[in-house]
Amino acid sequence: MVGAGPWGLMTAWRAAAAGARVRLIDDGEAPAGSVAAGMLGPWAEAEEGERPMHELMLRALAAWPATARELGAAAGADAGFRVTGAVLAAARPEHVGVVRRRLATLASWGEPFGWLPGGRLRAVEPGLGPAVAGGADLPDEHQVEPRALLRALGAACEAAGVERVAGAARALLGRPVRGVRLEDGRELRAGRVVLAAGRAAGRLASRVPIRPVKGQVLRLRATAGAPLPVARTVRTPSVYLAPRDGELVVGATSEERSDRTVTAVAVADLLREALRVVPEVAELELAEAAAGLRPATPDGHPALGADPDDGLVWAAGGHRHGILLAPLAAEAAVAAAAGGPLPAWASPFAPERFPACG
Repeated sequence: MVGAGPWGLMTAWRAAAAGARVRLIDDGEAPAGSVAAGMLGPWAEAEEGERPMHELMLRALAAWPATARELGAAAGADAGFRVTGAVLAAARPEHVGVVRRRLATLASWGEPFGWLPGGRLRAVEPGLGPAVAGGADLPDEHQVEPRALLRALGAACEAAGVERVAGAARALLGRPVRGVRLEDGRELRAGRVVLAAGRAAGRLASRVPIRPVKGQVLRLRATAGAPLPVARTVRTPSVYLAPRDGELVVGATSEERSDRTVTAVAVADLLREALRVVPEVAELELAEAAAGLRPATPDGHPALGADPDDGLVWAAGGHRHGILLAPLAAEAAVAAAAGGPLPAWASPFAPERFPACG
């Protein structure tokens, strides 16, 4: 298992629990998931022409309650699942058309969510400000606290007997792929190799073009035990605000860059948009500003399953949905690593949809 982010850890835990001997290669870098908001939001992000991805996200959301229970029991720790609900809000005039089109797309798929004018949406989430013209109530969208998830996955892997190997992968070995060479020269052999290395997957194997997409995120904290200004996750086309455990996560930029620098302009833009939709954000403490690098494929969809040319098992390309899709990525990767067929739902996301290179 190459990669110790949410997908790598969850796959390692599931495979070990099923009886496999698993070595997990951990380069020690903080995964993109460690700064993510962890929103489970298939409806708020519905896009016209993306129904297969929407259905994948719905399946993943349905898997999360049981996954969290099983993981919590295996780890003896909080798995990070939080029931909050969400609202999709139009906080600028140009948002109204975007939100209405999203609702129309959902209605065309047989999932109607009525437009609520601003006053009615504020009755659902009183923290919304007067700039909000309207939007939709999404009561079944929840979230996972990624740092709690990563801690629980680490504990579950340890309990299941996963061997954690410190070091960065430099190259894959063999064709079919049957091992990994680390940067210090060590070579690790295996019956199957699963590549769940996030943005680093693209430099280790060429089948799936993976690129980093930078996202800057803020964490705001309520002071002196005061309540947060919103109870639900708030989504607009410009910003999200995810409340949990005394903090409000505000994000996120989407930049075609590969650095992790936090910039003043990004902080200013995120705060301006957050204040527009929830004015009481002004009273919160700025606790953290961080940047992560999401792994993205050219079509924005994940790569799940074995490469038919070299046998490498791909579990990469979660982009903005890495936390949401983690249970399904693990399910597909474990099935492929065991030599079995992919689940039927995973076939649109197989790596061979990209032409082989080299």
